[in-house]
Amino acid sequence: MILLVLACAPDACDAMCDAGLGRYEACMEERGLDWGLAYRDEVDWRNWCDTVSWEWRRLDEADRCEANLRTFAEGTCEEYDAAWSSSN
Repeated sequence: MILLVLACAPDACDAMCDAGLGRYEACMEERGLDWGLAYRDEVDWRNWCDTVSWEWRRLDEADRCEANLRTFAEGTCEEYDAAWSSSN
């Protein structure tokens, strides 16, 4: 039972995507933008973020999620943009 609970517990990458979506939406609003430029909608952005997270986990680079989580939760739009630019 404990393993089942641990397997379902959100990790830093899931939390990063949650915070990142919130920051992305706030930045779009701040910049007067709307969905459709880079991503169709919230689901499209989340699918993209989940894919990036999956890749990082497979490459043993999930620590990148923790670094981005802090930026997305507390940072500015410029820091959000820079975090993804440096993640490539």
